[in-house]
Amino acid sequence: MNWWRNAVVYGIDVRAFCDSDGDGTGDLDGVRDRLGYLELLGVDALCLGPAAALSGRGHGPAGPWDALLDEAHRAGLRVLVDLDAGHTGTGHDWFLDAVAAPAGSAERERYLFRPGRGPGGGEPPTNWHALDGGPAWTRLPTPDRAPQVRTGPGHGDGDAGATGGEWYLHLPGTGRPDLNWANPEVWAETDRVLRSWMERGVDGLRIDLPHALHGPDGWADDPRPAARGPLAGPDDPRVDHAVGHEVLRTIRAELDHHPDRVAIAGVDVADPARFARYGADGELHLAVRTDLAHCPFDAATIRTLVDHSLVAVRAAGGTPAWTAAHPAGPRPARRLGGPHRALALTTVLLALPGAVLFDAGDELGPVDPAPDGPDAPRALLAWDVATEQLEDSGSTLSLHRRALELRREHPGFLACAGHDDVEWFGAPPGCLAFRRGGSTLVCALNTSPEPVPLPPGDVLFTSGPAPDGRLPPDTAAWLI
Repeated sequence: MNWWRNAVVYGIDVRAFCDSDGDGTGDLDGVRDRLGYLELLGVDALCLGPAAALSGRGHGPAGPWDALLDEAHRAGLRVLVDLDAGHTGTGHDWFLDAVAAPAGSAERERYLFRPGRGPGGGEPPTNWHALDGGPAWTRLPTPDRAPQVRTGPGHGDGDAGATGGEWYLHLPGTGRPDLNWANPEVWAETDRVLRSWMERGVDGLRIDLPHALHGPDGWADDPRPAARGPLAGPDDPRVDHAVGHEVLRTIRAELDHHPDRVAIAGVDVADPARFARYGADGELHLAVRTDLAHCPFDAATIRTLVDHSLVAVRAAGGTPAWTAAHPAGPRPARRLGGPHRALALTTVLLALPGAVLFDAGDELGPVDPAPDGPDAPRALLAWDVATEQLEDSGSTLSLHRRALELRREHPGFLACAGHDDVEWFGAPPGCLAFRRGGSTLVCALNTSPEPVPLPPGDVLFTSGPAPDGRLPPDTAAWLI
């Protein structure tokens, strides 16, 4: 079986992981210094990002990269990197050239510049919001001034009559201008970056926002009300365009020339069947279902989301992949109401068929709020806390280590290999229980306020104390 089909992937924001040189920002040498910790934790792969922190689109300092890759591979760890296929930063050479160039120029055509609507072009080309909830368009000022964000009607209190230039789309958020996938230069540059990473020896790519890739068409106003959920529905004109699937098929074709290299991505598309297309044969190896990173701690909701995703992914011939983490959002422990709930949900995800992704530091149970912006890093990981938790067998970190060890080595999990089905059992209100196909492994979760009887079987693991054969609230268990 391919290594990635059952992998645990540990997402690392290099800037927030480990600072090796004392400048207050994490770095590649810091990641290398902590490879022993990742071995001890028991993950299969690390995914490094953001792309800008890796020195742009396909470049990185050779010394730190070569040392990190070599030591990670010797430790049995795969290394993936982030790829911003759909956008650059506003400091990128291409974007600076585009700002300096006139409308209609080749430099502008690499991005999605459009004239505004209304008197003097003072209104944005569409009424869209960015995926982070802010403005989706920024207007260039007159050529002799630096760029500034202009919100326009529907996005704030912009001055629609002010003089300015074209507007450019930054659907991922302010400071992240969208590339134009109708431009051959964009295709060629992405191919160059992709080949560069493969030559560097990385084991795969995590593609940012594949559902938000854009070409020249599809500029309808958004008809939906301002209040909307984090996942895109079928009526969302901003995302889920055909060009995104075309890009993914092109990336996959290149990766298929390199055995065991993978492409993964979080896909924020609500409809299960539309989501599953991203993980169909010839596109992503792992399309990661992100709705569990937004849902409440409620067994019925979790079961529904899991069941719908499994059915859709199976129909598309893909491999399930799960996460409870959202890098731009609050930590799972904060969002769900405490580290015990976050660990309980992680215990459920680790029992499901397929791969699991979580963010660096989540294993410590932090309750950090969301970062300050879509590109802002979290605080540096608290290594003193990690050291303390390693010495406590009942800590959140130690329980993560134990769960990952069992998942990797216990016969009950090994018997599940190649089986992507689950059998749901009846459960008390506020609870769920399922058995993995090919095994006697059972997982149960209690999100109700009262203890409930454990299912029949021998207890293999619990995310918290479970005395007297009962499963307490906010706790999950594995049984054989």
